[in-house]
Amino acid sequence: MNQPLLDLIAFAAGAVAVMVDRRRAVFVTCVVVALGLAPAAAIYGGGWAAVVVLGAGAAGAVAGPMAGFIAGRMAPRPGLDPLQPVAAAHEGLFGPRSARVAAAVIALIAASWVSFNVPVGSVAAVQGALFPVAFIFTCGVLRVFLARTVTDLSVGVTAIALAVGVGWLLRGGSGPLPDVAGVIAIVPVAAAVEGWLASRHRRPAPVTHP
Repeated sequence: MNQPLLDLIAFAAGAVAVMVDRRRAVFVTCVVVALGLAPAAAIYGGGWAAVVVLGAGAAGAVAGPMAGFIAGRMAPRPGLDPLQPVAAAHEGLFGPRSARVAAAVIALIAASWVSFNVPVGSVAAVQGALFPVAFIFTCGVLRVFLARTVTDLSVGVTAIALAVGVGWLLRGGSGPLPDVAGVIAIVPVAAAVEGWLASRHRRPAPVTHP
C-alpha cells in the first residue's frame, strides 16, 4: 500500500475522531480509528501488529456497550452524564462545529510538518511515513485539550492510545509488540468507563415517597 493511500485513510479516521459526537461517539472512534491505523500498523510491524490494533478497536467497541449493559442491570442510581458539559451550559460536544473543523485543520498542518521533518527510528522523515500517526495523535490531543465532557475525554484518549501504539511500531518494528498491546489496552478501559457512566445516568434512582 502506498504512502498517499495510507495518509488518506488516516485523514478520514482522524476527521471522524474530531467530528463524532453524541451517544455512540466512543464506539465509532474505536472502530474507525482502529481501521484507519491498521494498514500503517501492518506495514510498520507486520500482520500481527494490525491484528493487535484491530483487536483493541473491537475490544473498545464491545467494552462500552457491555459495561453499559452491566450497569443497567444493577440497582438504579443517579450518575454523571458523560455528555453533559462540566460547569457550562450544554452547547454540543467539543464546542461549535466550526471549532471542530478548525481543530482538524490545525491537526492536518501540524501532522504534515511533523511527517516531513521528524525522523522516527529508521524511517526517513522525507518519506512522510509518520503522517497517519501524527495526524490521529494530534486530533486526539486537541479533543482532550478542548474537552467539555467525559465523552470528549474518552474519544481523545482512545485516539491517542491507538496512535501512540502504532507510532511505537513505526519506531521499533514488531519487536515492541507486547508493549504496544499494553498501551492500547487503554482503549477498552476508556470505552467501558464512558459506557458505564452513560448507562447509570440514563437510569436515575427511583423517587421514594415517605
